Amino acid sequence: MNKVVSFFKNVFNTIENFLYKIVLIFSRGFFFYFYLIAYLLSKLFPVTFFDNLKLFFKRRQEDTTAFLLVVLVFLFGVNIYIRFYDNNETIHVNVGDGLIQSNNSLDNTELNLYRKYAKLNMNLSTFKNIIKDNKSIVSWLMVDGTNINYPIVQTDNNQYYLNHDLNNDLKASGWTYMDYRNDTNLLDDNTIFYGHNLANKTSFGSLSNLFSNKWFDESNHYIVVFNEKGKYVYEIFSVYEIDPETYYLQNNFSNKNDYLEFLNTLKSRSIYNFNINVSKNDRIITLSTCSDDNKNRKVVHAKLIEK
Repeated sequence: MNKVVSFFKNVFNTIENFLYKIVLIFSRGFFFYFYLIAYLLSKLFPVTFFDNLKLFFKRRQEDTTAFLLVVLVFLFGVNIYIRFYDNNETIHVNVGDGLIQSNNSLDNTELNLYRKYAKLNMNLSTFKNIIKDNKSIVSWLMVDGTNINYPIVQTDNNQYYLNHDLNNDLKASGWTYMDYRNDTNLLDDNTIFYGHNLANKTSFGSLSNLFSNKWFDESNHYIVVFNEKGKYVYEIFSVYEIDPETYYLQNNFSNKNDYLEFLNTLKSRSIYNFNINVSKNDRIITLSTCSDDNKNRKVVHAKLIEK
C-alpha cells in the first residue's frame, strides 16, 4: 500500500514540477520586457525610483504567482469586454413599421459585419436594395428582445455558412442562414434558420434572452421576416433546449395529421406557456443554435400570423 501511495505521490510531484517550470518560463519572458524598460529608464534617469522598479520586475521574473495573477486579470477583462462592451443593444420589433432604429444605410466604419447590419432600419425597400449587392441573401430576420437583425443567406448545403460570412470570407463566426431544403418564399410547413451561439451576442448568441423571465414578460414575442415578396410576422409559441436531434428539423409533411402532431409536440416542449393554438394549416419558422456549453440545442418556434 505504501508503495502505491509513494508512486502516485511521485507522479503528482513530477507533474507539479513540470507545470511550475512551464509557468516559470512564461513568467521570465513576460516580466523581462518590463525589467528591460525599467533598466533603460534607470540609465537615463539615475534616481532611486527606477532602480527600485528595475529590482521589482527582476524579482517578478522568478515569481510564478505574479504571472498567473496577470493572466487571471487579463481573462477577467476579456470576459467583461465580451459581456458588456462587445454587445449589441437589443431591438424592439415594431410590427407596423419594422424596427425602431435610425439608420437606413450601412455604417462602413463598423468592422463587425453582424453589428454593421444590425444597425439598419429594415423595411421592404431597404431589403431590396441590400440584395442587389449580394444574391446569396434570401431574407432578413428580426427577433424582438434580441440583437437579431440580420440578412439570411442560403446555399446548397448546411455546412458552408458555419465558417463563411456574408461576403463568403472564411470566418469561424459564420453567418445566419436558411436550411438549404427550404423554399426561400417561406412556403414550407417549417422554415428553419441557423446561427452560431456567439459569446459577443451576435449571430444567434442573443437567443439566450428568450430563456429569461424578463424577456417573456417584456417582449411582444414577435419575429419579423422580410423577403422579396414582402413582410411576414410570426408569433413565438415554443422555446426550449434539447439534445441534438433531427425531429424538429423536418420541413414538410405529406400528412396533415402528422404535421399537427409535430406542432403539438413542439408546443409541449416549451419552457413557457404562450397560450397560442397551433393548427395543421399553420406555417412556422424554427430558429436553432447551440447551447452555451455547445452540447445541446436552443430552439425557438413561431407561427405565421400576418403577411
